[in-house]
Amino acid sequence: SEGDDMGMKGSSEFAKTTILFPDFQDKKFVQGQFVDALCGFSNLGDKSFNITNLKGYLISPYDYSMYIQNFSEVPAYTEVKKGEEGTLMYRFLPDPALEPREYMLTLTVDYIDADKEEYQTAFFNSTIEIVESQSALDSRVLFGRFLTVCFLGILGLVGNAAYSRFMPKRRKTVDTSARSKESSQNEWLQGTFVGGQKSSSGNKKKSK
Repeated sequence: SEGDDMGMKGSSEFAKTTILFPDFQDKKFVQGQFVDALCGFSNLGDKSFNITNLKGYLISPYDYSMYIQNFSEVPAYTEVKKGEEGTLMYRFLPDPALEPREYMLTLTVDYIDADKEEYQTAFFNSTIEIVESQSALDSRVLFGRFLTVCFLGILGLVGNAAYSRFMPKRRKTVDTSARSKESSQNEWLQGTFVGGQKSSSGNKKKSK
C-alpha cells in the first residue's frame, strides 16, 4: 500500500488533504512548463503534524509499475498544529520531451506526528494530460509549411520537364517573301557594277 515500501504507515486518519492547480484547473499540463500544485493540509487530530517533504512522479496509465518521470523532492519543514490547516505549494516540471498524451500523476506529502510516527498521504493520484507547448506547435507549423513549399517546387520542376519532353518542338519558319524580294533585286541589278558585272558599253574600247 501507499507508503509501505518506504517504511511509512500510509496516511493518518487525522490528516485531510485537498488539491488545486491554479494555472491548470483542467489538468492539462504543458510540456516543459512549471506546474504549481497547492496542497491543503488539515489536522483533525489532537497532535501536531510536522510536514517533512513533498514529491511526485508520473507513471504509465496502462502499467502502474512503469515510472515515466520522477519529480524533485521538496523539503517543507512546516508544522500544522492540532485543529489547524495549512497550504503547501509543490512545483514540478514535466519533461519537454514527454509525448503528448495521458499519464497517471501522483503527488505525496510526508509528515510526522508528535510521537515520531511517520506518514505519507497522496494528495493527488489521478490521470492528467500532457499537451504540446506553443513553441513545439509553431515549429511543427513552420516545418509543415517548409515541406509544402518544397513539395510544390518539386512538382513544378517535374511538370516543366514533362511538358518540355512531350510537347512537339516548333519548327523554324523561313520568310520566303524576303527571299523572293532579294532574288528579284539581284535580277534587276544584273549587268551593272552593283550586280557584280560590268556593262557591255563600259568594256568596249573606243575605236580609233
